Amino acid sequence: MTNSITNRQMVFIIFLNLTTYSSIDLPQIMAQDAGRTSWIPIILTSLIFGVAAIFLTKLNNMYTGKVFFDYGEQIVGKFFTRVIIVYYLLYFAMIAVYLKLKLVGLLKSNFLPSTPEFATLIIAIVLFGFAAYKGITNIARMFEITGILFALITVGLCGLMMLQGMKDNVLPFFNPSDVKEFAKTCKDLVTPYGGIEVLLVIPFTAQNKKAPKIAFFTLLFIGLFYVLLVESTYMILGINNSSSLNDAFIEAIKVVEAPVIDRTDIFYLTFGLTSLFAGMTILYTTVVEYSCRLFSKVKRIYVVITIGLIFIALTLFGLSINNFDEVFGRIATIPVLISGILIPPTLFMIAKVKARTAGKRKNEGPENTRKESG
Repeated sequence: MTNSITNRQMVFIIFLNLTTYSSIDLPQIMAQDAGRTSWIPIILTSLIFGVAAIFLTKLNNMYTGKVFFDYGEQIVGKFFTRVIIVYYLLYFAMIAVYLKLKLVGLLKSNFLPSTPEFATLIIAIVLFGFAAYKGITNIARMFEITGILFALITVGLCGLMMLQGMKDNVLPFFNPSDVKEFAKTCKDLVTPYGGIEVLLVIPFTAQNKKAPKIAFFTLLFIGLFYVLLVESTYMILGINNSSSLNDAFIEAIKVVEAPVIDRTDIFYLTFGLTSLFAGMTILYTTVVEYSCRLFSKVKRIYVVITIGLIFIALTLFGLSINNFDEVFGRIATIPVLISGILIPPTLFMIAKVKARTAGKRKNEGPENTRKESG
């Protein structure tokens, strides 16, 4: 199945994948760690991951028409390529299970309190599986519409929150006493920026030449988007209330009054769930793409069904674990750093060194041949 995306579609894939659930729980994390100075570590982290996105997209541009499974052997050999792929497979599966738990919890607490969790989970898995079977190209088209709606509605609601909130809740913008917590804050910010690695399963074409610059500014935009979410939540709830509420952004939206709309939280959740579905769809698809490459002789439909059954089992197991969020938060930081900050830049530098070496050998070849013949 041929997959390709435009740069615009790449923007929305990155945006929806990174902001899938972070938009809901990020204000609480920031209120606990950095308070009113949260905007500084958010922007710094977005710049770091923006640089990582440049390396990743440049790597894809070096091998147009191919995905990492195809060109990885040229960089690190067949064995290490498969090791990295298995690692990414487990990494994305872990994130997918975590987000499915979040989805089930969100649906149960806001929409379907009497519906069994396993029923909601099965329906969701079927929908994700159907989309994953269709491939990246079809999903990317859907992301353009979903991403625009989600961004416009979220930014619009944040604007209302800032108009109706209290400016004193976010002033001063810089508090020197919060600086000592920056290290912990940046550590907790790693997970919300995880997910750019999905681009490794999408082959780039000639139309993606500007992808590195666009990817960098997409990450910067996401940082500003996070700042808007956090600051608008503070203005409505204050720092203390934001730090004590798991879904602080949703609680802040409930306070906002909007023309015509009676329940702004339900209005947001309708489109927020669409974003959540989109983010989990791309993760499911990424796992399917890696699995199809590893098990090339198995039909795609069987891979999709098998992964769906595995996800159901793992998610049900996760539901039985108390404080799963805390467990995930403790173990997710290092895998995200390895996947996004370490592996792509390392692969890119190795590829560049090998390309230069091959170029030198090619240039020296004719000269050496003339000497030998002389």
